[in-house]
Amino acid sequence: MRLVVASYNIQYGLGQDGRFDINRIADGVAEADIILFQEVCQHWQRNDGKDQVAALAERLNRYVVFGSTFDMDASTMEDGRVVNRRKTFGNMVASRWPILSSRTQTLPKYALPDTMDVQRCVVEAVIDTPVGGLRAYSVHLSHISTGQRLPQVDVLADFIRRGVYDARPFDGTAPEPWAQDCVPTPLPAPLLLGGDFNCTPASEEYARLCGEWVEKRGRLRRADQLVDTYAAAGHDPFTPSTFHIKDTAFKIDHLLATPDLAAAVTKSWIADGVIASDHYPVFAEFDWAG
Repeated sequence: MRLVVASYNIQYGLGQDGRFDINRIADGVAEADIILFQEVCQHWQRNDGKDQVAALAERLNRYVVFGSTFDMDASTMEDGRVVNRRKTFGNMVASRWPILSSRTQTLPKYALPDTMDVQRCVVEAVIDTPVGGLRAYSVHLSHISTGQRLPQVDVLADFIRRGVYDARPFDGTAPEPWAQDCVPTPLPAPLLLGGDFNCTPASEEYARLCGEWVEKRGRLRRADQLVDTYAAAGHDPFTPSTFHIKDTAFKIDHLLATPDLAAAVTKSWIADGVIASDHYPVFAEFDWAG
């Protein structure tokens, strides 16, 4: 089966031309079967109060899950009635196939009184593809510093490793009556992790996920670490950029996979002609037999 996956930081729909357009965000990754989005917003004034989760789901006609640990009040009073709305900023997974279950994990954030940072998270989706299940994760790490990101990477790595044991929504073979509509969810080992990591392949953060880089030996990946699909497709991950305002190589958006999936990569590319965000979408194509 041909499987196309994309990761895309959409900058809440703001393009390189200064125009908001959520539809062209969706159109830029419409060929992908599974899409990992970051910086998706709901009910912000800058976006005319729109729900970008709903807009992307409708435009793409995909199953979606959304997670946000940035959550603030955006409620209004209309004709004397409270209209409850939450202002969110988070990550989303869109899939051509049903998403059986999902979890959102908060990532650590040190308070920096003089520096703007926001609460980050990783969103997990267990997806039922025609040839078997897989876990897909959409993540957005801090843009501030290595010191902010490293604790996030450690929590992220642990969350992913434990997912093969912990991700089931309920345990046991005889659920309580209140859960009688629940269907047991498989915990597949194959996984994809994509997002805006705000760090390059030369960083310590990347090394903790994919293995350290040794000049004479290359990438020393441990058995429990992941593979960069861009490298698996035969490209040099040190040379491209996924962020449009950098003159030098600045690949901070990555799409990683377990070795079994990485072995099925047929190609990977950065869609640097798509100007709908300040980031470019990263794609990987798999010939996957499940």
